[in-house]
Amino acid sequence: MQRYTNLLKLCIVILIVACGCGAASASTSSIIGGDQAWYVFHCHADGTEISLDNEVKGVIIDGELSVPIYTTGTPYTSYTATYDQEGFHQSVTRPLTKVPVKGEIMDIYVDISPVPTPHPTYAPKPVGGDQGWYDIYCNVPGATVSFDGEVKGVISDNVLVVPVYTTGTPYKMITVSAPDYVTVTEPIDQHPGNGETVDLYITLNRENDIPMVS
Repeated sequence: MQRYTNLLKLCIVILIVACGCGAASASTSSIIGGDQAWYVFHCHADGTEISLDNEVKGVIIDGELSVPIYTTGTPYTSYTATYDQEGFHQSVTRPLTKVPVKGEIMDIYVDISPVPTPHPTYAPKPVGGDQGWYDIYCNVPGATVSFDGEVKGVISDNVLVVPVYTTGTPYKMITVSAPDYVTVTEPIDQHPGNGETVDLYITLNRENDIPMVS
């Protein structure tokens, strides 16, 4: 009788262990599967490293990086973009205020300034006088750029090249605007010399993305 009692106890123990393993396996499976969404980071500087909560996710290639996430997991709270090439270093950390839902793609525009590049040869040349250029980089194609209230053109392929006379009166303010985006007006505190290019970086935010201040 004692032998049968021991055998019964052993069977019960095996059954309990098997049920526990099955539950753990099911729990792990649900975490690994999960619902998927994506953050897509846009940046002018190829090679910029993107991290979520100090966890490296990749680098910007051809202006962007797609990062898949599980919407059933713990949400990331911040991202860090680090550019460190050719003696140029810059790093920014910003909060992630929104979490994409299943199947959603959320675009994030990173305000890292790339290494200055030679100004494009397609820029129009003013008649007479010394010439310099402003290269205005913006995340919104079609955004209108004005200097001191004078429209200079629109953003195309994330940049607008504006030629200026270096012998003329320097511009003081730049304004960039686009429908459904908050207009940005900033002082121009750098002015190109003859044959020089000054890069200006403007990031526009959608009106609905600006937090309300109570």
